[in-house]
Amino acid sequence: MHHCLSATRRVALAATLAALTLGVAGCGTTSSTSGSDTATAESSVSSSAALTLDDGWVKAVDVGSSDMPMTAMFGTLHNSTDSEITVSGGSSPAAAEVELHEVVRTDSGGMQMQPKAGGFVIAAGADHTLQPGADHVMLMGLTESLTNGSETSVTLQTSAGEVTFTVPVRTFTGAEESYSPDSDSSSDS
Repeated sequence: MHHCLSATRRVALAATLAALTLGVAGCGTTSSTSGSDTATAESSVSSSAALTLDDGWVKAVDVGSSDMPMTAMFGTLHNSTDSEITVSGGSSPAAAEVELHEVVRTDSGGMQMQPKAGGFVIAAGADHTLQPGADHVMLMGLTESLTNGSETSVTLQTSAGEVTFTVPVRTFTGAEESYSPDSDSSSDS
């Protein structure tokens, strides 16, 4: 088990160094996409082998441009155990609050984020996708701007223990769902 974890850490270190190298190189490619797209493909490392995050990233945000500065973490959570894992909450040094969210259709036909009752349940050996317009990890009350090309860490509380991921920050223009924390938290039970 330790051998596998060490290999995972070596791969993560190599991925982090590659991402940093690409970030320093800037526009060294002929692609028309930003350097952050390459960083998105890198795997994030987990402090526990029970739950990993593949292709993790956080949407860039300027805290000065919003009355309620928030962003979200996306990627694919993988449960490598023989038991179900429930993700129940989280924390981040970049945010006052971390919540697990889902996106639902409103009565008027729009899409709206709301806290995910019961958290994210990941079956043994299964994946759970976090993506714009669906389940995601919400970072609310940001304490700092998260700029394209930087990194941030997010810790998830799970039934298998806490796990911390360091993920790249990238620009993304989608996922503009509405959020009404007062009406969601008071009307849902």
